[in-house]
Amino acid sequence: MKIPMYVLILTVIVLTRCDSQSNVREALFTHADEHVGIASNALMQETQQVPQKSVALAVALSLVVPGAGELYAGNFGTGKYAMVAEAAIWITYAAFYTHGNWVRNDAQLFATQHAGANFTSKDHQFNVDIGNYLSVDEYNQAKLRTRANNLLYTDPSFYWKWDSDADRIQFKNARIRSDQIFQSSKFVIAAAVVNRIFSAFSAGRAASEYNKKMLFEGAWNLKAYPNNVLSLRDGITLDLSYDF
Repeated sequence: MKIPMYVLILTVIVLTRCDSQSNVREALFTHADEHVGIASNALMQETQQVPQKSVALAVALSLVVPGAGELYAGNFGTGKYAMVAEAAIWITYAAFYTHGNWVRNDAQLFATQHAGANFTSKDHQFNVDIGNYLSVDEYNQAKLRTRANNLLYTDPSFYWKWDSDADRIQFKNARIRSDQIFQSSKFVIAAAVVNRIFSAFSAGRAASEYNKKMLFEGAWNLKAYPNNVLSLRDGITLDLSYDF
């Protein structure tokens, strides 16, 4: 059967038009996908650039300087109290330490004047023994009676002899007082340790809460679609929204 020439020509035109429209749609969607990919990558990079706080660093900072970790984590509300407490603790410790040294040095000077004692390179036990015995001879006799020969003072640099028992008691009381002051300073050190632990815990929690806030505070949504598949003139619509 013969097909008229005009039918063939019309068929070719129709097929060419359909193929052209198919290519347009394919090119349009490909172009849209490229732009959506670029926009999504840019948005992802922007999201990844949100600064995060290191929990470990916040804890370490507060262990070194209480309050510093909270300041780093952006929550100095509690950190300032830890920092003020730390300053007060060390001022108190310095006061105890200075006062204890002053009382001890004054007592040793008194013993040098009234018992002829020499405290150079002597340990704390020597201070205790001087306050308990009138002289080194009395001390050695007491140790011999208990057969504690390893505790005898045989070196002449360990000599002492009090002018009176009242002087010995005065020195003993001053030595006990200095020991009590130094003992109190140890409690101050314990308070410094507790303050650091509290601050480190607070800083770690603050950093963790900061990161959670940055992560879950909101979410971006990006949508892109062509306005008209069959027309390049209408372009692409981008819909960018933020969910709270």
